[in-house]
Amino acid sequence: MYGKEDIIKKVILTDLESTDKTMQKLKELKKENEYIEVLTWKKCKDIIDMIDES
Repeated sequence: MYGKEDIIKKVILTDLESTDKTMQKLKELKKENEYIEVLTWKKCKDIIDMIDES
């Protein structure tokens, strides 16, 4: 809603096993932001697969 701030509780970031330094950068972001969670792609996929779409 306009004019009302929402509180971010958690942002999940992952890396799709790239060969650059993405995971390193994500971990640096996590150190700077308590609401960021960095997961491996497998762990992220496991969480997505557990979501019941019904």
